[in-house]
This record gives sequence, structure tokens and C-alpha cells, in this order.
Amino acid sequence: MNDIKVKYKRVDNLVHGEVKEIQLIGEDQEHEKGKHYFVFWHNHNNESRSTHVSHKELFDWFKIDQVEFDKKFMKASDLEERLEK
Repeated sequence: MNDIKVKYKRVDNLVHGEVKEIQLIGEDQEHEKGKHYFVFWHNHNNESRSTHVSHKELFDWFKIDQVEFDKKFMKASDLEERLEK
């Protein structure tokens, strides 16, 4: 049998199940309590979820590498520009 390896682990106690796919990592301009990013993802039930995280929490909790971060990251100025369209 092939074992399916889950790439992401639980983010917090409010999330039931594993993170299925990160949709977006954004820059948090508020920088509330050292939380420099916000993350939007879908869980195993395809429910949309989000949270604010520090740089360390982002890489530790979501088990991503720099390549995935670069693909999913969007600066605040880029988000604002996109929303205006």
C-alpha cells in the first residue's frame, strides 16, 4: 500500500483536519504582535480558513519552503492594486 503523506499539519485548535492548499500568503501591514503575514487556505473539507502568523510560524506550521512562499506571497501594495481593478 502507498502511504499518503500529509504536507501540512494542524495550524491551531480551531482547525479540524489538515491544510489542503494554501491559496494566498499576504503581507500584514498592521504587524499586530509580530504577525507579519496572513494566510488563506482550504482545509480537508474545502472550507476556507485564514489566520495571522509570524515568519517562523508560517514556515513551521504550514511546512512550506521558500519556493512555495515565493509562489503564494503577495505584497500589500499588489493586493490593493488588484482590488482596485
